Formats: sequence, structure tokens, C-alpha cells
Amino acid sequence: MMKPELIEQHIAAMTTASTNLLRQMEKEGLRYRVSVHPEDTGTLHVHVDALTPELTRRIERCLSGTGMQVAVQERQ
Repeated sequence: MMKPELIEQHIAAMTTASTNLLRQMEKEGLRYRVSVHPEDTGTLHVHVDALTPELTRRIERCLSGTGMQVAVQERQ
């Protein structure tokens, strides 16, 4: 079990890292939101506007080296 103070640091670090990794796609027009939930710190949730299968594959490929599970879904 991760200490509570480390959970917050982990969430901040993973959010920053994923934002940096997705920067090029954002410049290409990707609109998204990334979140990591305290109850599931092993999954990176990426909520995307106008999600397509190709975007899903590109995002998963881009974030594959983070050591996190990547859950990509259409943003509501």
C-alpha cells in the first residue's frame, strides 16, 4: 500500500509525464484530459474529444512506456 503523501506525488508526476508525452499530439489538435485516481494509481485515464480508433492506438503507443495501464475513452 502506498503512503498517502506518496499517492499525491505519484498522481502529479504521472499527470505531468503524460502531458509531456502527448504534447506533439496536442499541437496536432488533440483535446484531452488526463487523470489518475487515488484508488487506482496504476491506471492513467485519458479522456479525449472526438476519439477515433487511430487516436486510441496513437495515445496507447505514446504512453506505453510509462509503466501504467492506459485507459482511453471519449470525453463526455
